[in-house]
Amino acid sequence: MDAAVGMTSALPTASEDLVVAATRYFYWGALLDDYWDTLADDLPRIAAHAGELDRALFAAPTAPLPRGDLWAAALRDLRAQFVAVLGTPCFAALQHENAVWLNGQLWYSAVRRRETRPGVGEYLRMRWVNSGVGTLIPFTAAAAGCRGLDAWQLGDPAVRAFAEAVMFSCALLNDLFSIAKELATGTAATNLYSVLAHAEGLDTAECLVTGWQLYERLVALVVRLREQLLTDPRPDVVLLAGDLPNWIPAAVGWASTTARYHQVDRGDRATGFTPPELVVSDAPSLWDPENLTPPPYPEIAWWWATIER
Repeated sequence: MDAAVGMTSALPTASEDLVVAATRYFYWGALLDDYWDTLADDLPRIAAHAGELDRALFAAPTAPLPRGDLWAAALRDLRAQFVAVLGTPCFAALQHENAVWLNGQLWYSAVRRRETRPGVGEYLRMRWVNSGVGTLIPFTAAAAGCRGLDAWQLGDPAVRAFAEAVMFSCALLNDLFSIAKELATGTAATNLYSVLAHAEGLDTAECLVTGWQLYERLVALVVRLREQLLTDPRPDVVLLAGDLPNWIPAAVGWASTTARYHQVDRGDRATGFTPPELVVSDAPSLWDPENLTPPPYPEIAWWWATIER
């Protein structure tokens, strides 16, 4: 999946050990996601496993793990690497965000079992936690030299809005580039573009335009909030504001090229998809970046309210 290339791009100042730890964690999470897809009809089993994995990262490193659970054993091995490269404050933030992600995967699994599709509001609430993008923030903080993530973890509105807008942009890119595979595998009901199409009565072209407009609006917001936070008196906030947006171009490069989104394995053969053509531009194509009107979704519209006018 070329995750190491994406990690290096997103974490340009990180040590090799930090990039390796982040890459291994990404692969672990992606493979776990695929494994849990095979258990889609057994929500209690997924829930129990999520609890075991949460414990594997929070419990003492000598605490026994379930016998034969390779996922828990792998995460315990990663735990030692995280402590070494992240430091205590950023590792604590990762423990929290990993727990949020595991809970989000349960939410996603429950939504997939329902007969009705999620509305746009529920999807936006769920997508943040089930995408796991919050787990990447501690790696940026550690690489940038932040002493901690207090402003993020304690819910400072502007810092939360900025960080969530950055990482949510990455999640929307994943939705765009994964839609072809999800249509082929029958899991597109929990993709932003299919949710928009169903909820707002849009055809394929219209929902792609609406989704891409939302992405461009998010990036415009990121630019404005980054400028605002770079003048913040708190050094850790300035460091985070300077480096966190690196995840957006890294996500563009990874999501547009990875075989994970452009290939479906069917037994002993794989069916490929032609990726959408990627055109990089200095300016948005569908949205005026000076127009900072919030989108009509309360779940994320509050981010725009943190702009200092």
